[in-house]
Amino acid sequence: MYLINQLVEFNPDSKSLVNRQTGRAIQLQLPASLCFLYLITHASDIVSQNTLMKVGWGERNNVTTTNTFYQAILTLRNALADVGLPRDTVKTISRRGLTLNENTQVETITHLQSEVYSPPVIEENTPPKIIPPAPQQTTRVTWRDILFTAGIVIATLIIWLVWYQTRPVMPFSKFVSVSMQVPSRQNCKIYYSPNEHDQENYFNLMQLHPYLCENNKHVFLSGYRKAERIVAFVCDKDARVDANAFCTTHYYWMRG
Repeated sequence: MYLINQLVEFNPDSKSLVNRQTGRAIQLQLPASLCFLYLITHASDIVSQNTLMKVGWGERNNVTTTNTFYQAILTLRNALADVGLPRDTVKTISRRGLTLNENTQVETITHLQSEVYSPPVIEENTPPKIIPPAPQQTTRVTWRDILFTAGIVIATLIIWLVWYQTRPVMPFSKFVSVSMQVPSRQNCKIYYSPNEHDQENYFNLMQLHPYLCENNKHVFLSGYRKAERIVAFVCDKDARVDANAFCTTHYYWMRG
């Protein structure tokens, strides 16, 4: 894990950026996360576009277009700005490639270091308080007490099991937010399932159909690769947590 400018934590494993002060969190797309990690670990180098395409797309770099690469870097810069970092944290060097801004501070941190520790305040010249031990008391436990306690535990388990089986299941509970530059003045929220790896088609879809973001909607994207279709669920509320959200469904053919 890395700490950037003593403000934002970057976790390559979860592909996330988190602002320590505000708690603002952004989920990066896999290619953008891999490219950012490579720039961090090669902070003193100017990395060429071809190298970053190999890093971000692996074996698919031969079929990845230049436009797709630039869109991924644009999405990365938008995400950095959303969590409070300068947009030029990732800097373009004309005709040479990309590099990390020389003013960017990066620290490698562990999980324990990511938690803020506040030491206790000790007043000087204050004698410690001595608390006398409480007198020992003998408590007699009867079979009636044991049966009563066991009955409460069993009843609690039964109530919990009934609630667990009948609780409402939110269909988009596992979807995560993703940052996309949509050509619209509306500030909509876009989500996708982290188990899916079709962000490029999702990005192209939102570019072609910006009206899906009208009126600050919540858009949940899911792909059906075998059917070559993408479905967009457009909701007036966050359907991950609000069961009263009203959603409409839109189907599109995959492109690219």
